[in-house]
Amino acid sequence: MKTRVHAVAGVLALALISLFFTASAVVEIFGDDAAVRAVKTAVVFALFVLVPCMAITGATGRSLGAPRRRAPLIRRKQRRMAAAAAIGLLVLVPCAITLRIFADDGRFDTTFAVVQAVEFLGGAVNITLLGLSARDGRLLTAAARRRKRQAATVAVQP
Repeated sequence: MKTRVHAVAGVLALALISLFFTASAVVEIFGDDAAVRAVKTAVVFALFVLVPCMAITGATGRSLGAPRRRAPLIRRKQRRMAAAAAIGLLVLVPCAITLRIFADDGRFDTTFAVVQAVEFLGGAVNITLLGLSARDGRLLTAAARRRKRQAATVAVQP
């Protein structure tokens, strides 16, 4: 059950960050000021879903990859998630809030563009980190299923 909650929360977090990234890019290229304002507002409100998803993913991941498990794959996942959480809290959330304030004020100037570029960079890094962690999580669960099948096969043999 914990594995499933971890996977769902992680996939939802990855999907939301990808959606934020895509929506921001599309509206910057094709949208007008009102569309940019709408996307920036939606992103800030969606943080109320994203932040708990990241917290759930981190908590369940920490529990699943408890200190007694020293596999290199688990250690890499833990380091990636720590980096993703730091980027999210220290870069992406402040950028999202700042961009929404700027958009509400109609400030689509150089500062807006710089903050938007920082947000795109942080988002790209987080999408990469979360994608790699999802891949490694699938590898870990596949390996666990293989071990379980092998143990069941050995137990059945006379």
